[in-house]
Amino acid sequence: MRSGAPQSAKTLAAPSRLFKWKYMINAFIIWTFWVVFFALILYRFSDIPNYFIALISSAQSNYLFAILSIGIWYICKKIPYGKLPFLFFTIIHFFLALSFSALWLFILYGSWVLIYGMEILEIVNFDTTIGWQYWSGIIQYALITSIFYTIIYYRNFREKELNEAKLRLLSREAELKALKMQLDPHFLFNSLNSINTLVTQNPKTARQMIIRLSDLLRMSLESRDALLVPLQRELDIAHAYLEIEQIRFGDKMNYQEKVEHDLLIKPVLAMLLQPLLENAIKHGIADSRRGGLIQLEIRQKQDDMEISITNDHQKSRTQNQIDYFSNGTGLNNIKQRLDKFYGKNYSIDIDASQSNHFKVTLKLPLNQESP
Repeated sequence: MRSGAPQSAKTLAAPSRLFKWKYMINAFIIWTFWVVFFALILYRFSDIPNYFIALISSAQSNYLFAILSIGIWYICKKIPYGKLPFLFFTIIHFFLALSFSALWLFILYGSWVLIYGMEILEIVNFDTTIGWQYWSGIIQYALITSIFYTIIYYRNFREKELNEAKLRLLSREAELKALKMQLDPHFLFNSLNSINTLVTQNPKTARQMIIRLSDLLRMSLESRDALLVPLQRELDIAHAYLEIEQIRFGDKMNYQEKVEHDLLIKPVLAMLLQPLLENAIKHGIADSRRGGLIQLEIRQKQDDMEISITNDHQKSRTQNQIDYFSNGTGLNNIKQRLDKFYGKNYSIDIDASQSNHFKVTLKLPLNQESP
């Protein structure tokens, strides 16, 4: 029943830009390996007298190509794969490869002539090397273009995934807020109904309940837009509700609470406790002539917050379990909100094994983030 926590918007990061420093370092390392390898080829298949000269030549030509390849990146972005007919797409890049290789060699040899003079053309055997260098430039253009289109495809795929995930999260948040808003009229109706029973019988007590209801609604409105609130805030709302019901039932209602102090600052789903306590009072107090006991216990168990609510009950165990989430706006709402917010990363245990006692235990992850 338990699984990993669902992803939230906070855990979804946008893809980094290609030329951020970490990508630049990785690209530099890759090009350096290519420079060393290309120097071996030059030394083996040309008349260069030693490897050091070949390494310098390889570094000058390939690092220049690397700088010029930034232009290839923008070309690939301007001519996205799949937007043009494949034949037309291939022809465009073929002529771009011819032009790019020519530009690369023009800048390379031009810089050498400017630095070393025309004699450099004899040292590097211009007539014999220019041909295969030109074709190697075309091949490198094709390889780099393929790499860039792969990167662009991956980035677009990741952005599409992230956008879809954000839309799902926004949709889930909207649904959660809509469900939370349903609790307000439901809770108000039940509270007013409790007050209504005392208006004619005991006006003074009814006025006390109205004052407490006002405080309760104020606290509820203050956290109206929040999906998560600190446990202390949730307990304050629950206590205000319990005071209203305590006025209504008097000595028939006994309430006990045990909460670990360290959990008071931990976030919980807003308006979670009140509907659960309301259900316990409905079945444990209102249905009984002699009343009963409501117990709330909140503790940490490993990485979970465990919330247990126990109430006396007169119905059969089977009927208890059937009725728990089958009736009532509040409880159905809670179940839907738990499902949408926590996914499978929570558990509900209903225990009716003890005679005349009914216990509901929720286990919620302490590290859950807001969607």
